[in-house]
Amino acid sequence: MDKFSYYDTLSNLIPGIIFLWALSVLGPFSTNGLSLILTGNAIVDSILLLAIAYLTGHLLQFLSKSSIEIIIKRLFWNGYFFSEIFLVAGFKKCNETELNRYLTFAENELKIEKESINLLRDPATISHEAKRKVATGVSQTIYRIIDARSSDTSKGQKAQLQNIFHSFFRNFAMVFLILGILDLLSLFHHPIDITLKMMGIAILNFLLTGIFLYQAKQRGEYYIKGLFWSNT
Repeated sequence: MDKFSYYDTLSNLIPGIIFLWALSVLGPFSTNGLSLILTGNAIVDSILLLAIAYLTGHLLQFLSKSSIEIIIKRLFWNGYFFSEIFLVAGFKKCNETELNRYLTFAENELKIEKESINLLRDPATISHEAKRKVATGVSQTIYRIIDARSSDTSKGQKAQLQNIFHSFFRNFAMVFLILGILDLLSLFHHPIDITLKMMGIAILNFLLTGIFLYQAKQRGEYYIKGLFWSNT
């Protein structure tokens, strides 16, 4: 297993472990839930818990791609993937000097048509829906070519690591969003039993969701920026 596969595994396993632990600490469930499936054998139970945590992590990853990713795109990236708007001048996600460097590389080395490059350079492009759609597609295409070129080289390794952290923090945002929702449902279902501690835990979960959401956004941007900087 190479180190990126190792990190990728941890980005699923660790959130899964934290989620199972937090269900009874930051969530509304009792500590007796997991004990129902344990055997009493330390080795078997450890393997069983790791397997459950890993599968839970994969489920969290699926859910986070379907929800947290969409939230990040709408909150921070105008409803697009960051790679779709990074090279579009009108979105101002890249300073002028770096943008000129990347677009010159795309035109000269990747043989992207000059008409498409000019579309990316024009700040007014984002004001026209048809042009904006073409421009975001070109930006995404350039990213994919550079990503494919760097996937098996040392140049893009630091950037690829940031992408793994993006997935890691996105999964954690999903963990605490689920816990927060479960806490709210529990509060509404048992309004008589509401305590200040219970409300505080629910607020904490949503606060942690926001923190990890922002961290995932940052790592996603670091990934794209690092990929272009190290390969152009």
